[in-house]
Amino acid sequence: MKELSRCPVTISLILLGAAGYAIWGPVRYSGNLISFPDHLIGAFRHGDLSHLALNFLLILIGGTLTEPRVGSWQTAAIAMMCLLFGTGAELAVAGPGFVGLSAAAYGLVAHGVLITAPPERRIVTIALIALALSAEYLFLRPQIAVFTHITAAVIGAGFAMFNSLFGSKGPVLKPMELHHVSPVIAIIAQTDEDDAHEAESTFLDDGVENMFVLQDRGRVLGVIGFDLDEQVPDLAWLSWTYLDQAQTGKGLGSQMLNDLLGKLAQQGVRKIFVETSDYEEFGKKIYASAHRLYEEFGAAVELTVPAYHSPTEAKIIYGLENPEAPEMATPEPTASTGLAIAEIHKAAETDDVAGLRWTETAEGLSGLDQQLALAQQQHYRMAVLAIPSDLSDANTAALKDHGLHLCGALKDFYGAGLHQCWWTRDLTEA
Repeated sequence: MKELSRCPVTISLILLGAAGYAIWGPVRYSGNLISFPDHLIGAFRHGDLSHLALNFLLILIGGTLTEPRVGSWQTAAIAMMCLLFGTGAELAVAGPGFVGLSAAAYGLVAHGVLITAPPERRIVTIALIALALSAEYLFLRPQIAVFTHITAAVIGAGFAMFNSLFGSKGPVLKPMELHHVSPVIAIIAQTDEDDAHEAESTFLDDGVENMFVLQDRGRVLGVIGFDLDEQVPDLAWLSWTYLDQAQTGKGLGSQMLNDLLGKLAQQGVRKIFVETSDYEEFGKKIYASAHRLYEEFGAAVELTVPAYHSPTEAKIIYGLENPEAPEMATPEPTASTGLAIAEIHKAAETDDVAGLRWTETAEGLSGLDQQLALAQQQHYRMAVLAIPSDLSDANTAALKDHGLHLCGALKDFYGAGLHQCWWTRDLTEA
């Protein structure tokens, strides 16, 4: 449905065909169609419901592949040229007496499958289209308007090839759509198959809002996205960010990140955080290339939580100021200095770490002993507490007395000078 909302020309063609069938009904006799204008009007008439349904299906497929990529004006131009020249070719070569929207259908399908085909498979795709048209010519002529189909397919393919050669000036970051999920998952799987399975479930269940793909001539080269922080609206967290391994070393990762920062600046996002880890396989740090990209772009490690994801895998958070964003505000100081630890929950991206939820109180530290005991009873191996730096400073001694250790802080998380401090407690210790 989201694709169709971006395809007004495709929908209009289908509605016009349906209106023609509703008004005139099935064509029983086409001998009265003689002139070129007669046949242009006849394009919106069909022999029977199966003829109508087949053309609608082809228009729907070709239109949803074409219109979101090239826009409505170019889609309308392709359909119009296919109708004009396809009708003219059939009339000139085979004579009068044919109806249907197959000119628009064949042109849009040829364009859609070619513009979405990877460059290395484009020749094979053209050969398959030519084979299908040859079969029509050999076995279905004169029952169907073969010359309309051939002419329209050539026009649609010609537009696609022209766009592939001259329409793109390099990779462009575009909003991700559901039809991008398969190539995106394949790119993620090059680095981490577990991440690929998780990303696929996330995209299919929650959608692809705030996700972008780097595209060049219809081919997906990379993916990047963000999630706005739930507590602080002018902060964002980098989401799934991966580049096709065949495209590394070309500056495309930096391009994706730079373009995303520009989009975030328009939303007033002043800083972006990147969650990653030091995960290794066979002695190789899996995310080393991603870490280099973040650092080359100016991000710095602000927080490391040892043994977070597993006893051997630390959580690492990079911070990156958005140079295009407006100057951050300084938060108002608060008179309250107390903490009440209210409950525990399973921390994100782990199965055995308890997050400590807190509320601000007038003074003092309460509820921590009970919640730590509850976390131990539920067999969590670690507890994590993330709080503003003013509350952290006011309760440092009490937190240390309860066995918590300060890992570090995310700078200016709540505003200029007010950081988010992370404390942890190993629950496996007696």
